[in-house]
Amino acid sequence: MLPAQSLRVMSFNIRYHNPADGYNAWPHRKALVESMIRFHRADLLGIQEALQSQMNDLAAMLPDYGYMGRIRDKDGEYAAIFYRKSRLELLQTATFWLSETPQQPSRGWDAALNRVTTWGKFRDKHTGKLFFHFNTHYDHRGERARVQSSHLMLAVIDSLNPQGLPVLVTGDFNMKPASEAYQVLTNPNDPRHLTDAWYHSQLPPHGPAGSWSGFQFPGQPDSRIDYIFTKNRVATLRYGILSDSWSGRFPSDHLPVLAEVLLAPPTPLPRAHAHNDYEHPRPLLDALEQGFTSIEVDVFPVDGELYVAHNLPADPHQLPSLRELYLEPLARLYSRHFGSIYPAYQGPFYLMIDIKRNGPDAYQLLKTQLAEYDYLLRPKGGPVTVFLSGARPLELIQQDPHRLVGIDGRPDDLGKGYPPALMPVVSQRYGKLIGWRGNGEIPEADLQTLTSLVQQAHAEGKKVRLWASPEKEAVWEVLLRAGVDFINTDKLEQLREFLEKGNR
Repeated sequence: MLPAQSLRVMSFNIRYHNPADGYNAWPHRKALVESMIRFHRADLLGIQEALQSQMNDLAAMLPDYGYMGRIRDKDGEYAAIFYRKSRLELLQTATFWLSETPQQPSRGWDAALNRVTTWGKFRDKHTGKLFFHFNTHYDHRGERARVQSSHLMLAVIDSLNPQGLPVLVTGDFNMKPASEAYQVLTNPNDPRHLTDAWYHSQLPPHGPAGSWSGFQFPGQPDSRIDYIFTKNRVATLRYGILSDSWSGRFPSDHLPVLAEVLLAPPTPLPRAHAHNDYEHPRPLLDALEQGFTSIEVDVFPVDGELYVAHNLPADPHQLPSLRELYLEPLARLYSRHFGSIYPAYQGPFYLMIDIKRNGPDAYQLLKTQLAEYDYLLRPKGGPVTVFLSGARPLELIQQDPHRLVGIDGRPDDLGKGYPPALMPVVSQRYGKLIGWRGNGEIPEADLQTLTSLVQQAHAEGKKVRLWASPEKEAVWEVLLRAGVDFINTDKLEQLREFLEKGNR
């Protein structure tokens, strides 16, 4: 089972307890607030307008959450953060005021009231990743106060986060996207700027465009004043303004905002190929964590199943299967990322299956299994290209009118008219092609041989992979420069670091 990587972040102005609200007063709707938070499974929750009595109620209703924050002034409101304790560890927290004197209770500029921001530094217990969450509530009257608050927010976030950790910002900002305060926060010319998750959701935003309803349906469509912003490698999978109601009743006069995000998602590396991926501690997952987009797995057909191994043991039934190690996890990722293996990545993902024996039997088994996952595969419009190496039944696959896979070609297959849909990749053992081992300059003859193979394969629309190449950066650099499409490696992290230095 793939561990949950994404976080659900919610911003929720719960409206302060005002007895004059009558049937909409807090005692009559607090159960609706609890239901909203629990049903949408928020891991992080930025609350605005909570009085002390409401904070007490929330703490009692949400015992599996921790919380932090400071009251903005005597008998005033909190802009607090609640977090799921089973998922997140709080490392550090503080509150500052949106004013000229942010370290002490104070009212800033032309604001009508004291306003605060609460922040926490967290560690995700599932992934080990560190990040910041800021939750705020801008003034509802002071236009200058909102603009200056945006300047202050950027400055504080920048000063607290010199290491560039991912940042989440939630709040009731009392500003619309056309306002100066919003423009200050999101100005792309300012390197400190924040990103409005609304515009960067992989799935189009869900729900109404306005977040203030005044307890009325359908609310005001031009009133988007509650936001979730991000910074520093945060991918937004989905985003919604939640208009859930109970027979026309709303839990607050604001609609909560929810985003599902990935913190510091891996950068997909189109030229990284994980050789014998199944030999890593976490097959598939280790390669995905490093951004690899091509995976190699060896299989044996035994008793109607495809088992993963390099050598077949006496009892193969104890081995993991191709389905459990690769097909099922890829299907879950496809669903989680709305049709991609990596979030918002439109490039192909390659699964190279090396058949160790009985090619025709293995192909028939594979064909049956892949039919259950055909939506994943390139011929059906999916992101995954499967191609077969080893005991590859070329003629059987070539003659199959319903084939879902391709063949790993060899240099001798070039010039024979095989289309790239049938033979997407041409592979060769490095030492069979060239003798240079990465010491000194590559001989001109070796470079010409390498370049000639790449040019011939590319002319036919095929990619090139060399296996058993020396695990040296000097070799990788030459392969990339010559146009080799996949760098074959067992050293996942080392290759990722090399490619991310600008060599990909």
